[in-house]
Amino acid sequence: MSYVVLARKWRPQAFSDMTGQAHVVRTVANALQQDRVAHAYLFCGPRGVGKTTAARLLAKALNCEKGPTAEPCGSCRACTEIAQGACVDVAEIDGASNNGVENVRAIRDNAQYLPQRDRHKIYIIDEVHMLSNPAFNALLKTLEEPPGHVKFIFATTEPEKLPDTILSRCQRHNFRRISAREMLARLKEICGAEGLQLSDSALALVVRQSEGGMRDALSLLDQVLSACGKSPTDESVSEALGAIDRTAVHALTEALVRREPRAVLALTEEFFNRGVDLRRLADELALQLRHLFVARVLDRAPEELAEGEGRAVLSLSREAEPAQLARLFDIVHAAAPEVDRSSQPRLAFEMALLKAIHLSPAASLPELLQRVERLAAGGGAVLTQSAGAQGGRPAQGPFRT
Repeated sequence: MSYVVLARKWRPQAFSDMTGQAHVVRTVANALQQDRVAHAYLFCGPRGVGKTTAARLLAKALNCEKGPTAEPCGSCRACTEIAQGACVDVAEIDGASNNGVENVRAIRDNAQYLPQRDRHKIYIIDEVHMLSNPAFNALLKTLEEPPGHVKFIFATTEPEKLPDTILSRCQRHNFRRISAREMLARLKEICGAEGLQLSDSALALVVRQSEGGMRDALSLLDQVLSACGKSPTDESVSEALGAIDRTAVHALTEALVRREPRAVLALTEEFFNRGVDLRRLADELALQLRHLFVARVLDRAPEELAEGEGRAVLSLSREAEPAQLARLFDIVHAAAPEVDRSSQPRLAFEMALLKAIHLSPAASLPELLQRVERLAAGGGAVLTQSAGAQGGRPAQGPFRT
């Protein structure tokens, strides 16, 4: 039997298996329980967050032999065929390649006929925003008043491209990016079931690279397993994903916070010799400074960090004032596009970091004002004594009257 990738193997087969979309699951489940299922649904959101999966689960819930139910059995003929994409009464259509008016006319003509076997005839159109304007116009009347046995479920990553006439005829649900904490918990569960041994730091890196998409996270996990086996080290995971070593990024952040220019230059040279893209390094450094700022303000590490990395970030954040971290972030973040455009990226990167060290304040503004006031008060006393000793002439110093 051919290998099934993790994204397909662990695709949710029940609403309870979906991660990070509780608001959508709750609404759809209530509609099924109260017999208030709309005739057309629009699932919107970023890629890989469960839109097409939710459409299949809704089709199962409507056509299950025990349904309509919010908990389809998953074992009847309708459920198994829908899961395999082979159900005679559930049509999954790719809007990108079936975007012409003739395709929609075929849907419109077939919709009037009763289902061959199941309770409902269901049309799932993925990437529906790719349909042409004539195709949308051909769909309007059928979408507004379809036969009672027909349900439409649309999925799209770009709902703003849909005409208002289509949006007004659908019940819209917005899918969210999956939070780092929820995704990390789900990946741990999958790794345990698959017998994989990845550290929290390695999984956190996978989560960060996936940008909130569970499908992307599982695809990256597959890539790691192919490259490194079932027990990879953190370094091998970083190398497999083409990511920058987080430990080295943290060391560079430490050097910035502690105002150590020699360490900054040495680490920059090490990154450069490794062939690291300095634009990406600037982005990673800005992200790390953001984590420090959040940890300093909230007095706890950001949730998306692994436990060990979170402790290190929290400890370092307590060594700096918010004003210093804000200034460091501003300079590094602004330098990223300059590094990308520069003909000498290393020079632009090094000078930005050195500027960040020397221009970032070591304390908050109120504390700096207090120091100035104390210095001014002390300088005034010195001036008075010096003037008396020199016959009324002011002493030569930084404060003159």
